[in-house]
Amino acid sequence: MDNFLLIGILGVLALYFYSSMSIYKAMYRRIIEEKETAEKETASLENLIGKYESQIQNSIATIGDSQDSLQIAREDLQRIKVSNNELEHRNQLLQERVDELYASVGAVY
Repeated sequence: MDNFLLIGILGVLALYFYSSMSIYKAMYRRIIEEKETAEKETASLENLIGKYESQIQNSIATIGDSQDSLQIAREDLQRIKVSNNELEHRNQLLQERVDELYASVGAVY
């Protein structure tokens, strides 16, 4: 009877061990699957981060080029304004000189 009871207890323990083992194996597989899914998502997010960083780098370079072009355009505009003012001043002086010449021609006749 003792052997039968001992074998029964060992059988129950073996059943418990195998059922627990299958549960732990299933949990382990599920954890591995979730880990792989998380790694895939992390890799895709890192790829997106890299893509956006390169787009930002390109945008910054474009903005820098645009800013340089704008600065050159401003300088050209400033030079043109100064030149225009000088030409207007020379035109005014020449107009005054023409008026003086007409006046002197009118005085001669």
